[in-house]
Amino acid sequence: MATTKKPFVIALEEHYYDAEIAATFDGPEGRAPETRRRLFDLSELRLAEMDEAGIDVQVLSHGAPSVQRLDAETAVWMARGANDRLAEAIAVHPDRFAGFAALPTPDPEAAAAELDRAVTTLGFKGAMIHGLTNGVFLDDRRFWPIFERAQALDVPLYIHPAVPDRAVVERYYQDYLQEFPSLLTAAWGFTGETATQAIRLVLSGVFEAYPGVKIILGHMGEGL
Repeated sequence: MATTKKPFVIALEEHYYDAEIAATFDGPEGRAPETRRRLFDLSELRLAEMDEAGIDVQVLSHGAPSVQRLDAETAVWMARGANDRLAEAIAVHPDRFAGFAALPTPDPEAAAAELDRAVTTLGFKGAMIHGLTNGVFLDDRRFWPIFERAQALDVPLYIHPAVPDRAVVERYYQDYLQEFPSLLTAAWGFTGETATQAIRLVLSGVFEAYPGVKIILGHMGEGL
């Protein structure tokens, strides 16, 4: 009798928190205590829940907003440290974990260099970028060195949401946030924010400039 082979399951949007980075943000992106406990765990608890869910490998990535709302100098050394620590955790369970790098997008040239280091030295699979960088959309030409390096390395950039820009929040959502706080995030805000990022990338010409660049849009493509 023929047997059905179990599929090999790789989960791509699997967040964790680095203690040093997570200490820099709170508020709307804060998490319930049990969720935070899971985000900080990169060993027994996570592995047990992966087994329970039938997940063979998680590609780990830092949760939003990562280092993207920090000043450039701080973002560079924090991203580097977090990527090093993630690589150490992956090395303990290399058959179960892989990594997407945190990038210091406030310094685009440094972000491109860190992507290169994370892929070529640490063995990461690409990088994850969360929302706007201090109010600036990713299609801005200052960020194009990141796309250029991603194309050269042949690795994907995962475009992930973060809480929308404060001006958008106040104009579109503020009236209802006290009663419906999820409107700001997964219920609506994340979807519109990331879809807008994606559309702007298409319109910007970045894919004409770097036709080999690979973009991942999670959440079933967001609003697209």
